[in-house]
Amino acid sequence: MTTTPPDVVFLGPSLTRDEARSIYPDAVLLPPAAVGDVISAAMHFRPHAIALIDGAFMQNLATYHKELIDVMAQGIWVIGASSMGALRAAECRRYGMIGVGQVFEGFASGEIEDDDEVALSHLTAEFDYRPVTEAMVNIRASLAAAATAGVISKTEADALIDCQKSRWFMERRPLESVTDAVNQLGFDQPRSEALQSFLRDSWVDVKAADARLALAALQELPEGPMPEADRPELIPSGVYGVLVERDLTVGMEEGLPVTRDQIWRHFALNDQRAADIVQLAVFRTAIVDLMRDDGAELTDAELVRGRESIAADLGVEPDDLLSQASSIDMTETRMNEWIVEEAFILKLTDWRQYERLSIGILESCLQQLTRMGEYENTKRTAGLVESMASGSGHYEKPLGLTTALKVQSMISSNPLPIDAAELDRFIDYMRLGNRAELYERLATLIAAHRELFDLPPIEFIRPEEELPVELEPQTSRGR
Repeated sequence: MTTTPPDVVFLGPSLTRDEARSIYPDAVLLPPAAVGDVISAAMHFRPHAIALIDGAFMQNLATYHKELIDVMAQGIWVIGASSMGALRAAECRRYGMIGVGQVFEGFASGEIEDDDEVALSHLTAEFDYRPVTEAMVNIRASLAAAATAGVISKTEADALIDCQKSRWFMERRPLESVTDAVNQLGFDQPRSEALQSFLRDSWVDVKAADARLALAALQELPEGPMPEADRPELIPSGVYGVLVERDLTVGMEEGLPVTRDQIWRHFALNDQRAADIVQLAVFRTAIVDLMRDDGAELTDAELVRGRESIAADLGVEPDDLLSQASSIDMTETRMNEWIVEEAFILKLTDWRQYERLSIGILESCLQQLTRMGEYENTKRTAGLVESMASGSGHYEKPLGLTTALKVQSMISSNPLPIDAAELDRFIDYMRLGNRAELYERLATLIAAHRELFDLPPIEFIRPEEELPVELEPQTSRGR
């Protein structure tokens, strides 16, 4: 069953949530957007469209322009209006962002230039982001309406607007204009009461009107994604790359956002495997960069192999990998990048392993054991195994390769492949020679283990189900 992608709205003090739901009941309403929130919503909801109305800008960094370009590049419609959305729509309209409303028109035409024209202080989500101060665009519109109604003159309106503009945005309130009229313009009581009455009963809320227009425009967008031809190109940048990699919100726990950076920091400070993961990640990304710099290209077959490799590790079908991206907090774009990376790694592995002499790999593996502090202990254990097995009578009955693989998997808690193709790949990759060499090594390990420990009765595989061992061991020292 195909579900229709939702429309997401970032809304705060510009309009109450009750009114927003009455206009567009199916919209997903989110708090005012801070940096990272737009791209996080795009990943989490996979929306049809996003309406940016309100945004954070003081306690958090404001919405980054490149987030908006990124989501449009993914085919998501983006509308801006009323407040932060109007400002960003004016700045990003050349890239396809749709602006609606009076505030947007003001920014787009240059009539409005200052960010503080839409800024105000408001309460928290618990109180529906109710405004505590007033936006300058609403003060201008309301005082202009008072002049049109004959309550004050245009000259008086301009003077009162200048008084409010001179205040810090956190101190702008409608009734301050009444105080200004008395203190700065000498209004008597009847005139000041008339102005106060007008501002109380006929206040012009431009931002709310624009927010209503945005919700209506959201519902009038074409079905489906933005046309390919209308989508902007996302030009890579280091700053934005860090934002997406680290600050992307991927979940909520107890009402608090969880970012990718927080997930990694938790693992890095609590698990000793973190350093090895970092080293592997550095090597993988460096290899891909070097191969690309050298002009290496991937065939379709190599990309398919990369997809199959990742899908096998995740336990999903290769054809389902992209659709599963959101379940592991990835966009389809990021998943495709991972597939490309994996394909390059496999391509290089094949080149190193099969297309040239692979001398040095065993040496490097033993060097890594030394750095891990495992070399001496492994050497002693290997010697003990040889010693115990050499005088053992447990070689008398051949186990069979499949049986030996299953017994060793049980002894070591290290699952070994028993599928023929997988086993051969495992033997090649792990530098284990051939099946015959693997079989004699398994027999040695099992015989030594049986000398030292009790084993439950071995369940032998029927001969016809055993994997064939046709080649002779190739090692120079035999068993």
